Amino acid sequence: MQRDAGETQLELDQRMVRTQITRVKRELENVIQHRHVQRKKRMTVPVPTCAIVGYTNAGKSSLLNKLTNSDILAEDKLFATLDPTSRRCPLPSGQPLVITDTVGFVRNLPHRLVDAFKATLEEAVVSNFLVHVLDINSPEIEAHAETTLSVLRGLGADEKNIITVFNKVDDLWDEDTRLSLSFRYPDAYFVSAHSGEGISALLERMEAIVESDFSQLRLLIPHDRYDLVARLHREGGVRKEEARDDGTYIVGSIPERMLTSLEPYQLASDES
Repeated sequence: MQRDAGETQLELDQRMVRTQITRVKRELENVIQHRHVQRKKRMTVPVPTCAIVGYTNAGKSSLLNKLTNSDILAEDKLFATLDPTSRRCPLPSGQPLVITDTVGFVRNLPHRLVDAFKATLEEAVVSNFLVHVLDINSPEIEAHAETTLSVLRGLGADEKNIITVFNKVDDLWDEDTRLSLSFRYPDAYFVSAHSGEGISALLERMEAIVESDFSQLRLLIPHDRYDLVARLHREGGVRKEEARDDGTYIVGSIPERMLTSLEPYQLASDES
């Protein structure tokens, strides 16, 4: 940038910073709009969603990779994840779930980063539930937990169903820490995104939350309505499927939006 006559170096630097801020804000607005478009596309085929939240470097991206068999960026540095990444996670029953990684929370965030920081957390607000990840080896684990919960309160997302997860148990050298935390957080899960310890139990808990919003039904769907069977595989959880002479027998989790169209094919609880 060329300096005007009489402009000091300090004034030039300030003008360059203002220009950069304006450009970043414009880019941020474009990113937010892009996310809105992407979310609308997802909602055309509604699938339950969950957001992984937590203090920076707690291992959120690594946990997402483990849960979804992905390979997104997972680095031990501040703001390694700035643009939320979403991946599809098949739950044990086959019920699909979209999991979104979010930016790592920090204390005393500089004011100029607040808008950009909150813009990356939109998914936490609209998700069905949250997974709050904490590094079990951090000496400031309680402060990190409060920082995350404080940000969630500020976003109005603190009343959602939140699963507390203590990550990196494979590096834990003091079992007393785990015992103490299990007393203070009796519903928490202790996992390792590296070794896979505790992941199965966590997936079962996530599935239980999803299914609490779904109806568990037995169905016999005629062969000429296989479109409903295909839709159940996309949007619901099919636990059992069996081809019969008079149709397709299904036991599964049925989203509320499909109940009306499936009502004619519902079997009584004692039928099979």
